Amino acid sequence: MLMSKINTKESTTIASVIEAVQSGSVNIDDLCVYAEEDVDDISLELICYLDEYPTVSGDIEVFSDFVVSNNLELVYYGQQFKDVVINVLSQKKSASLEEVLSALNYYLENDDFLEVN
Repeated sequence: MLMSKINTKESTTIASVIEAVQSGSVNIDDLCVYAEEDVDDISLELICYLDEYPTVSGDIEVFSDFVVSNNLELVYYGQQFKDVVINVLSQKKSASLEEVLSALNYYLENDDFLEVN
């Protein structure tokens, strides 16, 4: 299913971001996924936002005014998010959203890719 373009700084869901990355309708390489809360396990319904990568000043990550003013938490760096989605699809072209979500959560916990059957 081809998604419409996801705009930065606008609320969306993790499911929509996954679908957009799968369809190629969003280039997430230079963006990060943020949420209003710090999450251990992400869900398909999680409300999230795409915004720019933090800059690094010394050893400190400096987030955009949008991220700071909305008290958002970093969930995923865009390149990592895309890498996980691509990895799942390379193993199983017809992977479901739930399978991609499992791989995303696995990567958050293990810093490694999930083997999909």
